[in-house]
Amino acid sequence: MGESRLETGERIWETAAATAAPTPDDREEAAWLARARDGEEAAYRWLLSRYRQRVVRLAAHVLRRPEEAEDAAQEAFLRAFRGLRAFRGEASFSTWLYRITLRSCADRQRRSSWRAEFTAAEVRLSGEAAAAEELDGVDLRVLVAALLDRLSPPMRAALALREVEGLEYEEIARVLEIPVGTVRSRLNAARAQFRKLWSAAMREVNDA
Repeated sequence: MGESRLETGERIWETAAATAAPTPDDREEAAWLARARDGEEAAYRWLLSRYRQRVVRLAAHVLRRPEEAEDAAQEAFLRAFRGLRAFRGEASFSTWLYRITLRSCADRQRRSSWRAEFTAAEVRLSGEAAAAEELDGVDLRVLVAALLDRLSPPMRAALALREVEGLEYEEIARVLEIPVGTVRSRLNAARAQFRKLWSAAMREVNDA
């Protein structure tokens, strides 16, 4: 009995996780995309190898849960591969894929169980006092992660696309499907809110 499409996707996903990302030009990518539209498994593997790390990273920044990021990324790729025939190339494939990734993240956050699944440790890390406690151990990475948790998902998405993925404002606008002016204001608001949270955490450290 042959494997299902889901089983095939999971097998390709696991194989791609151990494959180094290639660095070809846009014409080569276009050729692989055409082959993927025809259902060629090797083309799926190629696209996964090229974009898997970026998609997982974006999902992790938005969801703030590494274990959920892998699942969200896999969902995003499955959606993208199923919808490849509808991809018209009006934006780059990466822009289209990032957009699907953010929708997969949003779907997860809308689930009724999302909030209920927070562990005591996650709640503890979201408080300034806990962040200050970690700072005594010079674990700035934990502090930054705790403060980013306080930003809204749209703000985290914009920050991740700009600061982590290095996208220009125009491409972020296409991914988020918002005007460029809104991208700028959202990034400014996110940075301002993060600075405010950082200052509050530093005051708690100094007063401790």
